[in-house]
Amino acid sequence: MVGKTDEPDGGGGPVSPEQWRQVLSLTEEGQSLRDIARQPGMPAWPVLRHHVRRSGGAAASYARARMLAAEAFEDRLLKELETVRGDDTAALRLRIDTLKWLMSKRAPSRYGDKAGADAQATATRPAPPGVIRRVIVDPGQEIS
Repeated sequence: MVGKTDEPDGGGGPVSPEQWRQVLSLTEEGQSLRDIARQPGMPAWPVLRHHVRRSGGAAASYARARMLAAEAFEDRLLKELETVRGDDTAALRLRIDTLKWLMSKRAPSRYGDKAGADAQATATRPAPPGVIRRVIVDPGQEIS
C-alpha cells in the first residue's frame, strides 16, 4: 500500500486535525487504531500510535474515546443478551452471568469479585491477639 510504512513518519506525515477527529469518532464506536489505519485516507498505524504517544492531549482524548467505546460494547452486549432465548439452563446462566459481569464492571466496589471476597474474608478472619508477651531466657541460667 502506498504511504503505509512501518516508520513512525510514514503514511503521509502528521495526523491532520480532521483525521484525528475521525479517528476519535471511530474509536468511540469500538474500532481499534489498527482497523482505523486500514481505512482509506487514514494515516498508517505506526503514525497513529506515534501521534498518541507524543502528545498528552491526544493521549487523553484517545483514552476518553476508548472509555466511550467500552460503553458502546456494553450496549452491544446487552442487545445481544436480549436475543438469547430459551428455557434451558445454559441460556439462563449466560444471561445471569453476563448481567453479573456488567454489574461488577459498573459498580466494582459493590458487585465486583473483591467485594464478596473481602466480606467473606472479614467474616472468617480470626481476631488479632490482644497482647503478645515475649520472655527472653539466658541459656546459661537454669529455669526454675
